[in-house]
Amino acid sequence: MDGEHKNPLDATVTEGDSHESPQFNLLKDDVEVFADLDSVIWVFDRAYTRYLRFCEIKHSDDDFVTLLHSDARFDVIEVLEEFEVAVSGTNAAQPNNSDGKSTRRVRDERIELAETGEEFCRIVLETPDGEEIEYLTTLASSEYGPIDVISIYTLRTCIEILFRELKQYLNIENFHSISLNGVLLELFCALIAYVLVEWFRQCHPVKGGMARAIQQVRTFWNETLESFG
Repeated sequence: MDGEHKNPLDATVTEGDSHESPQFNLLKDDVEVFADLDSVIWVFDRAYTRYLRFCEIKHSDDDFVTLLHSDARFDVIEVLEEFEVAVSGTNAAQPNNSDGKSTRRVRDERIELAETGEEFCRIVLETPDGEEIEYLTTLASSEYGPIDVISIYTLRTCIEILFRELKQYLNIENFHSISLNGVLLELFCALIAYVLVEWFRQCHPVKGGMARAIQQVRTFWNETLESFG
């Protein structure tokens, strides 16, 4: 996904009983198609965790941000930074600032991951209920602060939004065809339609999100854009 414009850049289709992790390398190879992606930061969730992959990315020209498994073994080499950050909303279990905002503790550490023997950065964010979310990254602390790392990981929610909108507004879970080629055609037509609707939303913002944009396209498909704003 393009994190700025929220457009899908590449996609791969798997069988229903296939694990997604092997598709990582296929998508990685396709990144070379996009000449403007001179520096890549891979963002993936725990389903794509492979410790060997962590090392491969570290020793390449790319970086990554992912969630650390709760049972991961590591040694803390150095605590680089620890601070509190104010967030919107309040929680009785959390201390509040004078303006009513609650605070969360954030910690930036340099660790050695036992499974690899390699050093990485570990960002720890305290949740409202006192638990911790742990992020693992190769991004240098001198260039990317802990909040930057957390924000970068948050960009992957664009993919979840894409899945939701494809299912909710483009009916991608129901196919007319019963052949593989027919299903693939419907899938990629839906992706093309999604990109076009997103482009329309960026050029001509309308209230109501994806549903309203699709309605506008259906209603005014044969009229010039200037006729309705």
